[in-house]
Amino acid sequence: MRVCFYGTDEEITRVCERPFLAVLGLRHPQPVLAFELFDIKVNADPYGTVVRLSAELSEVEGSERD
Repeated sequence: MRVCFYGTDEEITRVCERPFLAVLGLRHPQPVLAFELFDIKVNADPYGTVVRLSAELSEVEGSERD
């Protein structure tokens, strides 16, 4: 699945520094789901206020998260 995040340069840098992304699974049997980001592309807004990160996202199974 392809996802996009928008944020400041600092916020996008924090996302890029981590190989995994944790998401709260409110309507899922597991309280937290882990996803691996790959094929990451970062584009700057032409006006310099927002940065866009797009990446492929794949769910990580339980034993791979540890």
